[in-house]
Amino acid sequence: MVGTLFENEVRLKGVTTLGYQSAHALNDPVRIKILEILSHRQMTTEEVYKILRRGRHKKATTTIRHHLDILKNAGLIEVTKMVEVRGAVRKYYMPTLRAFSYNVPNLEKQYKLIGDTSSRLVKVLKSIFEDEIFVTEISGKETCNLCKGDHYKEYVAFEILNTALAKTLQSEEYAIISGGKKHTKK
Repeated sequence: MVGTLFENEVRLKGVTTLGYQSAHALNDPVRIKILEILSHRQMTTEEVYKILRRGRHKKATTTIRHHLDILKNAGLIEVTKMVEVRGAVRKYYMPTLRAFSYNVPNLEKQYKLIGDTSSRLVKVLKSIFEDEIFVTEISGKETCNLCKGDHYKEYVAFEILNTALAKTLQSEEYAIISGGKKHTKK
């Protein structure tokens, strides 16, 4: 006799649109911390090293350089400036991805805000899916082998939302309403 011993409905709690190389680059808490550090202003390897040393991350400068190379190769940070100092080149970096690593409280209590935001996002996604350029350039490019769904279209739509959110995080208006500072070069 076969009987179900346990059944649980699983709901999505988030969506991440990362390729393999980016996901691999984020598979280290030090690299996530580096992204957080760089989100405040452009910095050199030595500046990142000093900030990490003040925390619990006691890593050698060469190790920090290695982590920066991995993040750069994954497209998660970019060199923003190079300065010649005593015959050597000093590179400054800034992230192309904003990473947060907080322990978030259970957001279920915010169901009304989540519901309202979800309703607005459905309208935004509808406008993306109905956009003439999106339809002609994106739709139907790749289908899922398992369900024959157009997940590529979904992926691109979520990338549009992610890019729009990133642009919003860098805006003056967001800095004003959030009480934070803009992502700056220094």
